[in-house]
Amino acid sequence: MENKLQEVNEQAAVNASDALSKLIDRQVEVEISRTEVKKVEDLSPLIGPEEIVAGIYLPVTGDINGAALLIFPKETAFVLSDLLVKREPGTTHKLSELDTSALKEVGNIISGNYLTILSNVLQIKIIEHIPNFSFDMFGAIVSQIITAFAQNTEKALVIEIEFTFKPETFKGYFLLLFELEQFKAMLGSLVGVAGGGVKAFLETS
Repeated sequence: MENKLQEVNEQAAVNASDALSKLIDRQVEVEISRTEVKKVEDLSPLIGPEEIVAGIYLPVTGDINGAALLIFPKETAFVLSDLLVKREPGTTHKLSELDTSALKEVGNIISGNYLTILSNVLQIKIIEHIPNFSFDMFGAIVSQIITAFAQNTEKALVIEIEFTFKPETFKGYFLLLFELEQFKAMLGSLVGVAGGGVKAFLETS
């Protein structure tokens, strides 16, 4: 995928790198390594539905409705927590309230930057709400989000993100789950295949 989507990804990565570096007073490089559209039922090859993960998700309203979800595998969440709160690596084996708060802030930064740029590029109103945190099976978290915020969704925009805290690199996944017709319009506008774009679609639907 390219065009506007590539522009959004590049800007979001740069802004997130700066924000995270300031948050922990240490150089962090955020890179979006892959972006793809996947059916919700086909998400499991990325992360098994029964795999325990840390999920930070924000309800999204405005011209489009749904949720943004940042996922870290369990062990990645533990190591990342040590870095965020400046503990000795390998210390964390269970997430504390402080760890949860730190991970929610990472989710807030990633989601907030991405959605702000998406809003500007597509010229639509996107409002992100207070982040929620869940430490559960991946499949359960996704089902919960769809039930609560995006019941008519069929597909997700899946963005693979690499976080580099030199010399270590961690991988996470950022998912956008929106109502089906809004998702189609947004995606079409981003990759240049939908005449009129999201705003035109929303004004006539």
